[in-house]
Amino acid sequence: MKLITALGLDYRILIAQFLNFAILLFVLWRFAYRPVFNILEERRAKIAKGLDDGVEAEKKLLEAQDDKKEIVALAKKEANEIIEEAKKKAEIRYQEIVDKSKADIKIIINGEKEKIATERNFAIKEIKKEAASMIALALAKILPEKTDAKTDAEMITKVLKEME
Repeated sequence: MKLITALGLDYRILIAQFLNFAILLFVLWRFAYRPVFNILEERRAKIAKGLDDGVEAEKKLLEAQDDKKEIVALAKKEANEIIEEAKKKAEIRYQEIVDKSKADIKIIINGEKEKIATERNFAIKEIKKEAASMIALALAKILPEKTDAKTDAEMITKVLKEME
């Protein structure tokens, strides 16, 4: 006690100040620090939740990008398959058209060959008739004497065979 009085302190004032400080500390703790600490704790929890949500969203974004890549790859694969199938169908259709055209051309060529053969045969017959009449005229001029029709026909046939 002497020390306290030597320092010029009054113990009653010191106890009163200690009690005032304790009351002030209690009031501040009860009405100021605790709500502030609660608010800070809530804010810390929100921030932690926000960080967790951000990490989760980033994971989902990566998964979505992977899914997108897979879907795009699958779509490209399907598109290539469709293109290949279309090319095959086009090649088959092209071959069918070419084959049909060749068949049509063969039919036309065969028809024209038949026409030409018919016309050739007709022309040969006409030439033979013409030649026969020319030979008959030539014979009539060469041979002054007229022979009978049978002899003329034999001579014409003989000359035509020699011409062939």
